[in-house]
Amino acid sequence: MAIDRMKKVTLLTPVKASQRLLKTIHSLGVCEVSDVLNNHPELKDALKRPTIVTDEIDSNLQKIQTILSLLDIFSPVVKGFIQGLAPVPLLITKEELDNALHKFDLEEVYKEAQLLDTEYRKVERNISSIENQITELEPFEDLPFAIHEFRKPQKIKLLFGKIVNASYQALQKDNNFKKKTAVEIVYPGQYYRKSDKVGELPKYGPKDIIRILVACLPDDLSEVQKRLREYGFEEISLPEINGTVRDHIRELKADLSTLKVQAQEIANKAYKLSVHRRTAEVLKAYWENKKRMVLSKSKAVEGKWIQIFTGYVREIDLPKLQQVIKNEMPEVSILVEDPAPGEDVPISISLPPLIKPIQMLINMYGLPPYDFFDPSPTLIWGFLLFFGICFGDVAYGLILLFASLYIMKRTKPYEGIYNFAKLLFFASIPTIICGFLLGSLFGDLYKPEYLGENNILQRIMEKTTVLNPMDQPVVLLLIALVIGVLNQFFGIGLKMYGMAKRGDKAGAVMDGLMWLIALPGFIIIVSGMFVTPPSWLSWIGIALFGIGALGLVFTQGRDQANPIARFVTGLISLYGIVGSYGITAFIGDTMSYCRLLALGLTTSIVAMSFNMIA
Repeated sequence: MAIDRMKKVTLLTPVKASQRLLKTIHSLGVCEVSDVLNNHPELKDALKRPTIVTDEIDSNLQKIQTILSLLDIFSPVVKGFIQGLAPVPLLITKEELDNALHKFDLEEVYKEAQLLDTEYRKVERNISSIENQITELEPFEDLPFAIHEFRKPQKIKLLFGKIVNASYQALQKDNNFKKKTAVEIVYPGQYYRKSDKVGELPKYGPKDIIRILVACLPDDLSEVQKRLREYGFEEISLPEINGTVRDHIRELKADLSTLKVQAQEIANKAYKLSVHRRTAEVLKAYWENKKRMVLSKSKAVEGKWIQIFTGYVREIDLPKLQQVIKNEMPEVSILVEDPAPGEDVPISISLPPLIKPIQMLINMYGLPPYDFFDPSPTLIWGFLLFFGICFGDVAYGLILLFASLYIMKRTKPYEGIYNFAKLLFFASIPTIICGFLLGSLFGDLYKPEYLGENNILQRIMEKTTVLNPMDQPVVLLLIALVIGVLNQFFGIGLKMYGMAKRGDKAGAVMDGLMWLIALPGFIIIVSGMFVTPPSWLSWIGIALFGIGALGLVFTQGRDQANPIARFVTGLISLYGIVGSYGITAFIGDTMSYCRLLALGLTTSIVAMSFNMIA
């Protein structure tokens, strides 16, 4: 349970053997290749970077991506429950990879996929264009006249638009306007067609919007338009088509049906390519892996005859690397040394199976520095405790337990998902325990109003319940705050341990121990605002805070050259603006643990709400 010790290796290889060396290192999977010039900047002027060519790899990846993109449209992968939780690694056998590389005709499948993709995009564009045209024409579908006839007259001008019926009636009484125009209401087309027997013309109310057609002489057009606007007339621009809108829409819909048939035929052909999905995914993984290997060569430097690589290897894996190079590549020289202090060393943490699942949380928040200590063993217990309090319910814990066992059984080959499920399994145990202690089983489902008097679940929960958060929220709040205080002290203790491990024992005392002396005293002093502690305890609190505060004032500004600046920096460090910690940070961090109470209550309240609704 520690950060793995690393060794820095420098590999000198003949230029002609460099590709084979890279392949060997890559297949072993024990060496992280690093930039040579970061470790040996003195080589910058003497040697050059090797030439990297990835054209073939990029071409193959582009072809594979075209195939997979087409399949994602017409034959998307339906993910199961396990796959939906997290990305599932692609497990490939050597035989499967050989078949994909040597028996699968990538070029032929790519050409077919590219042709289908081009045809599909063309059909989709046409479908989209026709649908847009239909959408634009639909408001004019019931016009009774051919649109090209509307623009045909040369000696008169025609205006088409809409107006409120009451305004239209007023317009009809305008004698001056009537002398210069001819106006007609345009009814829906079915009232004009003999084949559509719809009865009498519709009657419009005063507030109804009607469409009208206005005819006038060209010389009167401006005056007529102005007069129409005064009555609220809105002119409508008609589409540029021949014939009636209704007939044009019919033609477009016929074309649309034909295109959709074509699209379906393309989809059927593309679906047949889905038999190649697995092979395409295997090839994609292969070529991406190969590209990473080739790009790692860009971190090397070379002369006329030799090429130099550097990297880091776990101390435990070093003999394996040395043995392989000795047996398979005796022409390669290897130099092993310890990383220099402050060097950017890749971090590897080895954990026993019991606490390995916690590593995903470590990775999520960031790996510790190389010269620090592994926080995993200390982190897991706090995580499980907080999870149990927040999610505490016996039934929820049991559901989590069985669900995690099921996922573990199904995902054993996939380390990431398996460890995630294992972490949920561990978390289910404190969830069940906290559920018993806090009296929650699907909220209050065990109560008599739901399952009857003296039911077995009621008897069990009454015997195991220590604290009911619904009845005693203040007690649970105090417990949450105590946990917060203890966790803060634990964190300061870990910081002291890390600094001492780095050799900074003075810093561990000044930035850690002083706070562990001052903060308990601060808590005792503040508690006097709410309760009356014994006088001897008050004096102890004052003494602890005074000793710790003085120590902090005189040490937190130690980086300042000026004595006054050192004192002022140390003084304001108590507040938390500068320095290693601060009282305000302690208060804020401690109060944040109130969320344990809030989340614990939320679990119970939500469950109780469902019970009452049901």
